[in-house]
Amino acid sequence: MGKQIEVAGWGHQMRVAADVERPETVRALESSCHGQGIARGLGRSYGDAAIAPERVWMMTRLNRMLSFRNGVLTAEAGTSLGDILRVFLPRGYTLPVTPGTQWVTLGGAVAADVHGKNHHTAGTFSRYVEEITLCTADGEMRRIGPGRDPDLFWATVGGMGLTGLILEVSLRLQAIETGYISVDYFRTRDLEETLNWFSVHDASYPFTVAWLDCLASGRSLGRAVLMGGRPTERAELSGRQPAFPMPHRTLRMPFSLPSGMLSRSVGVAFNAAYYGVHRPGAQQIEPWWKFFYPLDVVDDWHRLYGRRGFAQYQAVFPAEVGAQELAALLGRIQNARHPNFLGVLKRMGPSSPGMLSFPRAGLTLALDLPMQGEGTSRLFRELYAQTADLGGRAYLAKDSFLTPDLLQRMYPRLSEFRAVKKRVDPAGRWRSALALRLGLAGGS
Repeated sequence: MGKQIEVAGWGHQMRVAADVERPETVRALESSCHGQGIARGLGRSYGDAAIAPERVWMMTRLNRMLSFRNGVLTAEAGTSLGDILRVFLPRGYTLPVTPGTQWVTLGGAVAADVHGKNHHTAGTFSRYVEEITLCTADGEMRRIGPGRDPDLFWATVGGMGLTGLILEVSLRLQAIETGYISVDYFRTRDLEETLNWFSVHDASYPFTVAWLDCLASGRSLGRAVLMGGRPTERAELSGRQPAFPMPHRTLRMPFSLPSGMLSRSVGVAFNAAYYGVHRPGAQQIEPWWKFFYPLDVVDDWHRLYGRRGFAQYQAVFPAEVGAQELAALLGRIQNARHPNFLGVLKRMGPSSPGMLSFPRAGLTLALDLPMQGEGTSRLFRELYAQTADLGGRAYLAKDSFLTPDLLQRMYPRLSEFRAVKKRVDPAGRWRSALALRLGLAGGS
């Protein structure tokens, strides 16, 4: 048995005490992988997807890079995306898809089928995964891929670790000339203009994203700072710029702020200041970490939300959902007088074949909301119900409040996933707190 400690989601509003093991080799897992629990990487799932009341396997010591041939990296599942970038960027390779933090493991990126600012052009992470080594509940090591046991592969991709323990991943990297992104900044006056921007500019930029001022009201509701980016070519750099820069040390948040310090009035002021300083101007050339991972500048930034933590609402809506429907959703948050500091809007491309993969064609909206007791829980239940009514779905890697009935409405391939899980894990051994809450654990 491992040592029992408290583990939490990144939002720190959901915590459990669990037996924790930290395997250093695959062989070390052979004697323990028949128990009940879930694998955990760097703990960036916001809610309860990487915590379990029985056992948690911390995978970060399984972080060896095993081979690199013809642009394909094979590495252990505990390898972080940040470590891959530090090794391969100087060699002219980068990740084809990355989420908003580099501190995600390969196993976690597969389990959540992560997406990035280029989903409308590049799809999800799984599109570049060639093979996975998976330990299933019977102790069998299976090599799976799009053409090798595809049902199990597409249940594992986006399956939140519930089909087995991901041990190794083979990922196709992307060749690049520099470690910079050329970024154009824009500002819009309201939500309709923000949505129109995506329609006009998505074809011009491989990377697009909008910071959304969710606390602006009236005619300014939904105003945004938008970014369109593309990889910078070597000829665009000055002679003194290194082609592949590496970040300097980050700041650290050593303690949690007092609860309630981040009030709604502070949120309004912050949003107004952010909108004001980002004036449209000349193209900027930014290093990779500034464009892709702005929040990684501060370690443990979740502590800014205080000891009660925060939760993230992230949903994707079909393409036919427009400004009127999104304005009603934002209005619900404003009517609740709830603080909101971070709002992100992105255009999404076609769906992944993953049975529980989150993305679909349309728009995705992500909002960070500090926990304020039952009022926050009630607000999330209302937002999720409205999301389902609009044909949208919640992101399981970010979720804390979804219910089984809404999950069924949001994920039409849920029965397919359950059939595959029953085949490889009939007793429901691979189970997280999220799986137990949503009825995804299986077994008796």
